[in-house]
Amino acid sequence: MDFPDLRAHLVAEAARFRAAALAAAPDAKVPSCPEWTATDLLDHVTGVYDHKLQSMRLLREPAEADRIARGGVAVERFDAALAELLAEFDDRGPESLAYTWYGPDQTVGFWIRRMAQETVVHRVDAELAAGLPVAEIDAALALDGIDEMATVMLAWGSRAYREWVADAVAANLGLEVGLDAGERAWTVSVTAAGIDVADGAGTGTVVSGTPGELLCWLWRRLPVDAVTVDGKAEDAQALYDLVEMFAQ
Repeated sequence: MDFPDLRAHLVAEAARFRAAALAAAPDAKVPSCPEWTATDLLDHVTGVYDHKLQSMRLLREPAEADRIARGGVAVERFDAALAELLAEFDDRGPESLAYTWYGPDQTVGFWIRRMAQETVVHRVDAELAAGLPVAEIDAALALDGIDEMATVMLAWGSRAYREWVADAVAANLGLEVGLDAGERAWTVSVTAAGIDVADGAGTGTVVSGTPGELLCWLWRRLPVDAVTVDGKAEDAQALYDLVEMFAQ
């Protein structure tokens, strides 16, 4: 997706997130993040936005001392953080230098994409907390999110954080699962070197669904059996469990 589209999705999903979070009781539990209330969820997203602001402004990993102090109630803090984040994106542009945790891409554009994806997943959380139906996720945004999970979180992350995930990778050597979202497909393979991702769903076990369903499944906002599995159910379960290490 291009950056204007990602920014537009960020704005739209932030509005949906805000509305759903306010529809929930402040102390309502978030089923997909049971340690959080709806207020905690609002504050979490605010904190994520503020962290990205400081990552762009400081060009390094922000420390606790760099945390932005905000006043007002939770939704007022969220509104202020979102407004600042969008202004920072617009002032800098996607090609500008920024600190990110993803070595291959140290640009503002990485954060534009990441915040669009962060926000749509937490919009689902807010809808669940409010007891609302989960609204459909735009297919193009969901496909981009699946690709981000596969290529950035899994493939790159399994190598960049090798020591942290070594045991989980070793326990799943040889696992191969296809992800079929209709318009696009990927094959996730666990090797001794890390997690590999290739185009196409392959010929082994394949997990399929709409783009939105697969995105929510990978981020564990749907139960493991909420998608179609062609092949070994235990392979789908293994991938679902493995992804939990990366879907933080």
